[in-house]
Amino acid sequence: MKRSLYGLLLLIYFHSAFIVQLNAQRISDDMESHDRWGQFNDSVQTTDVPVGLKVWTIDKRFARVTPAVPDTVHHLFQNDNLTDGLSGEYNYLGNLGSPRINRLAIERNFSQTDAPFLFAAPYDFFLLDTDELQFTNTKSPIANITYHTCGNKQNGEDRIRAKFATNVGKKFGMGFVLDYSLGRGYYTTQTTSQFDGTIFASYRGDRYNLHTHYTGEHLKTAENGGIEDDSYVTKPELFTQKYGTADIPTVLSKAWNKLYINTLYLSHHYNLGKLKRQRKGEMADSVVVDMDSISVSSEGAVVTLKKGNFIPVACFIHTLQFDYNKRQFLSNAHHNANSTDYFADFYLPGDSASDRTHYIDVANTLGFELCEGFNPWMKAGLTFFAKHHFQKYKFINLHHPTQSYVENYLNLGAEISKRLGDLFHFNALGEYRLSGKKWSEFNAEGNVAVHIPTKRDTIHLLASARVQNEIPNFYLRHYHARNAWWDNTELKNQFSAHANFKFQYKGTSVGATYHTLQNYTYLAERAVKTSNSNPTTTLHGASVMQADKNISLLGVQLKQHLRFGIFNWDIEGTAQYSTDAEALPVPIFSGYTNMYLKFKIAKVLSTEFGADMRYFTAYYAPTYSPIMGQYAVQSQDNLQKVGNYPLVNVYANFHLKKARFYVICSHVNHKLGVGRPFYVPHYPLNRMVFRFGISWNFNN
Repeated sequence: MKRSLYGLLLLIYFHSAFIVQLNAQRISDDMESHDRWGQFNDSVQTTDVPVGLKVWTIDKRFARVTPAVPDTVHHLFQNDNLTDGLSGEYNYLGNLGSPRINRLAIERNFSQTDAPFLFAAPYDFFLLDTDELQFTNTKSPIANITYHTCGNKQNGEDRIRAKFATNVGKKFGMGFVLDYSLGRGYYTTQTTSQFDGTIFASYRGDRYNLHTHYTGEHLKTAENGGIEDDSYVTKPELFTQKYGTADIPTVLSKAWNKLYINTLYLSHHYNLGKLKRQRKGEMADSVVVDMDSISVSSEGAVVTLKKGNFIPVACFIHTLQFDYNKRQFLSNAHHNANSTDYFADFYLPGDSASDRTHYIDVANTLGFELCEGFNPWMKAGLTFFAKHHFQKYKFINLHHPTQSYVENYLNLGAEISKRLGDLFHFNALGEYRLSGKKWSEFNAEGNVAVHIPTKRDTIHLLASARVQNEIPNFYLRHYHARNAWWDNTELKNQFSAHANFKFQYKGTSVGATYHTLQNYTYLAERAVKTSNSNPTTTLHGASVMQADKNISLLGVQLKQHLRFGIFNWDIEGTAQYSTDAEALPVPIFSGYTNMYLKFKIAKVLSTEFGADMRYFTAYYAPTYSPIMGQYAVQSQDNLQKVGNYPLVNVYANFHLKKARFYVICSHVNHKLGVGRPFYVPHYPLNRMVFRFGISWNFNN
């Protein structure tokens, strides 16, 4: 690993040191005000942004630009590589990069069609999605190296990320992102190995705009099925021998989940508009795209324009996304050479599993937008669009013929939106599915944001809502493998409605969320206890369930930042209630608190020294199914609570010019030996571990 790290550092350094420095055009002013959903900078400290660098993200549907801030803030940098999230809101298996699920169900996306490839969802910690990728425009080549590590070569964790960006000409920017993560695992057979490679490019001109990227990701997870007996962790005094984490027996060995994810994305816009003439000294009514000064003839006289402004009136939009993904589950034998001690169901012969599913999706969106302000009587923008999906699913199994499914469907929709200005923004979108077997599907969503300036700060009021009627995810309708098999053709459409409201002022944020779900469709564990062996063995399977009654989910969330001199205190608390705790279990309360001293050493070294804690009340959290590589509701015959266990980290976080670095002692309270250190049934958290990380920016 060290050789690979040194080699990659040298490669990035010499690449950026010898590349020809290219000038870049300053990104147009409209990028700064184009879309400000959630961009509240009143109370955010100024970051160490490299000179000449502009970054932005796009939405996948229309590739609209949202200004972004480069990742240079050192606050909470010590949590950047923790799989349970910046605020510890995720349940996970304990190892770096292992599958996870947000215990704050009010923050989940319950859509059945937004993420067709079901198996990627638990790995959102690592996967780089299109709307998370930062496109760049820079005056000179810029690179960043980030490295996190802990432990040793036998059980430690390492992650290295490299980012590079440059410009070719004034309007064409390009770069790449490399990300490699290796979690060897402190417990037996839980190694995770993940690689992401992304290249991206963008062109932003007056009339033509383009964004594109290709992302290739390979993820491998060793499955151990959890430890054989929780008492190895909770009651070690019962055993005459003292067990280290690597000595504790686990349920599975020689089992792996592998994901191969490939995405090609391309979007381009062509703007129709006019050049607004502006005489010297005349102030423009609005600024959209800066151009060089020119001269034109006006009534026989030559008039010099002080920089023309191209004002778009309408826009043609096309986006293409091609996905080719594969999931493979391998299981050769149980750790005692008898795989029947774990699996409850066998749909194919043989003592080994090599199940594969292939997923291909070709999605094309065509849109026509009447730009905001195109008409004096129409201050909002109006967009019409059509989206076509071609999806192909394939199952490949040992001892069984290959099976393929093809689905085509067409969506028609429209959106009205207001994104310019400082005080008020909104958008409302509706779409209906017209072809294939999904005639009854529709989606309607909207957002409203009001920003009220005050003497000290700005009050932000945000509201969002969404209503969907959609067929369940393909893999909940069809799945064929050695140890799980179903064709649920009778599943009903899932109807969901969601509403959210948030108030934000200075260091205070208060939000309320409501979900209602009809025909909620989900994965459930099958647990079968057998007394054929001593002790009793639990066999595991998976099935699809659909709730027979409406489920309501209500949540209230508070976030507060307090400061007294150099003492700072961040508080987050979320209360949730589900009307069906069996189908949709949630903890009543989940919280995060972070106390730290913030000061400078020698006036140059910014320092944060403190401790944070994660906590949630006990509940029957979703269990993890290696068979599906997914989280599933626990079997009623094998229920196990997790929670009511605080996890405390102590850290020191530093920022010096172009470098951020930290040291952290995670799970310091493990030594107390009190409570159950589990976030997922039978998957214990790592014991106390020292961690280190550094991030360095290179400007050429």
